[in-house]
Amino acid sequence: MRGLAALAVAIFHFDNDFVPAGYLAVDFFFVLSGFVLDHTYRARFAAGLGTGEFMARRFIRLWPMHLCGLALCFGWLAQLVARDATDIGWGTLLSGLGANMLFLPSVTGRDIAPINPPAWSLLMEFGANWLMACFAIRRSTRALVALVGMMALVLVGDLAVTQAFTPFDSGASVVKMGYRWHDVHLGMVRTIFSFLCGMVLSRLLGSRPHRVSRRALLALCVVPLLLLAPLMGWARFGYDLGFILLASPALVWAGARLEVPEGWRGFGEWLGDLSYPLYAVHYFWTYPVILVGYSQGWPVGLSLTVFLVMVVACALFCAKYVDFPLRKALGSVLMGILVRK
Repeated sequence: MRGLAALAVAIFHFDNDFVPAGYLAVDFFFVLSGFVLDHTYRARFAAGLGTGEFMARRFIRLWPMHLCGLALCFGWLAQLVARDATDIGWGTLLSGLGANMLFLPSVTGRDIAPINPPAWSLLMEFGANWLMACFAIRRSTRALVALVGMMALVLVGDLAVTQAFTPFDSGASVVKMGYRWHDVHLGMVRTIFSFLCGMVLSRLLGSRPHRVSRRALLALCVVPLLLLAPLMGWARFGYDLGFILLASPALVWAGARLEVPEGWRGFGEWLGDLSYPLYAVHYFWTYPVILVGYSQGWPVGLSLTVFLVMVVACALFCAKYVDFPLRKALGSVLMGILVRK
């Protein structure tokens, strides 16, 4: 599911006509992250794992591929700035790079992640990880359920009020927003609700064993199908809200309970492992592929095919030659510092 969701986001950024609701995959990622991290770290926190060590581990896990995406997009934007071919100035570019490298929002410009736009969700993810370590992980299941209920009300209210005062952008609802300073509150409520929802699912499902079933393949097919809905206006808003509140948690629940048959398992694991590298680097390839495809008059299908091939190849390369070595080096340095403390 992770891999298909990451592909949906990539295709959406290339041409949103192919996957009109591709942005909703981000909410699925937040639920999945809350589920996985609560399941993985709850016992470790109970045994004494500190917030500093946990955040260091998350930094090690997320930063190398985040750096790859930033570096690729920075290189492209820098040559545009040098030629005065973009409205992004050196101040926004350099301050955005410095802030985003530390998982902090850029304080200049319109966007919180002006260099690699999809990285806004990584900044939100890192913030949610901090919230989990400092507060949520030590709360009882009942308390978390209450928090999820409260955040659901905040989410519905914030999105509905904002939508009432916001024109629909090409039919898209305000759920598509949340990455700019003036609408960052939308991204925050989406992140907190979905992440806490994932933690609750982890508590409720516990350590129940997976059940191998062909229904898991059906669940895999549902992910892209739900992101294809070509709705507009208030129908789009209602659908988006329903996906966040109901469909996204249901998909994570299905993924946690069902396992694909053995013949599909290897491909599923490969695609799942590729999901984060693919998400981190895909946006860069929208620039050269769209530029070359437009100048050469390529059919949109050819452009999309070239885009996906380049994205997957780049993700595989960065995962092998950048992500793994950097994570190992960072682990040695940061864990060594924590141990000496």
